[in-house]
Amino acid sequence: MLIFSNSSILACPDKKEIKQVHIIISTMNDDYDRLTSLFMKFALIQQGAIRQVTPEMFLMCFRYTMTARIAPTWNTIGYNYLINNRNFLSTTGHQDGIKYQISFNDSSTVLELKPIKMILIRSDSDYKPGDCVRVLPSLSKAIIQDFCKSLPESGSFKSYQDLRRHWKNIHGYRIPEEEGSYYMVRFWRGEPLTYPKLCLTQNFPIITPLPKSAEESVLSRFLTSLKTKMPCFLGKPLVIKFDSENSNFSASDVSNDTYSQAVSLCTPTQRSTQQKR
Repeated sequence: MLIFSNSSILACPDKKEIKQVHIIISTMNDDYDRLTSLFMKFALIQQGAIRQVTPEMFLMCFRYTMTARIAPTWNTIGYNYLINNRNFLSTTGHQDGIKYQISFNDSSTVLELKPIKMILIRSDSDYKPGDCVRVLPSLSKAIIQDFCKSLPESGSFKSYQDLRRHWKNIHGYRIPEEEGSYYMVRFWRGEPLTYPKLCLTQNFPIITPLPKSAEESVLSRFLTSLKTKMPCFLGKPLVIKFDSENSNFSASDVSNDTYSQAVSLCTPTQRSTQQKR
């Protein structure tokens, strides 16, 4: 909710402490006063002093803020893929998507975009205890522990609507209104977690290049969503410039039929920002 309350900030949850949030603000505006009012609104407490943001933290906050804002039109799959379908969880076959990389220089944040087709690998049969699966959206590996026809009463979700709200708020996913089955999955450490079957896959998605005739359409849809959902970036209007020099074919990275487009977001980068936590 914090991200959608103020377009002048970038934010992301901490990797280890789920109740901790990292926030980046610009030093060139009155964003600190606005942020203070948001702290009061959401009952947040500042920990430590404001400090210069690191490149790693800038990328983490930018990635999380961008993907949160363009969901559910574009949904996160793995670390650097986005799938262009609000109802992708219940869709079979090829679906349009984008592979992206984020970098930055002194004046711009750069997105390198590759339009692709993606197939999520589903299982028509039930998983068995001990089966290895991948969980969405991270595609992290997990082990099936148990099958549940209904939401376990001992879990952290009180109802199916509670679970749907969690997936919407945390991952941007819109879980279907019709309730399905669940699995208890275990990672390498920690307690078992409840996952809807729709959010489990047998393996990494199948990624294939798009025909050149379709690449421009997918790229245009992504940029339209970005400009609509994230019109401002750290208090400045979002300005997009295409880097034609980086539009190329790369046999070492992807198929020779795949197009790479670099897009520069000409707004302040990490050197003109500060981090709060």
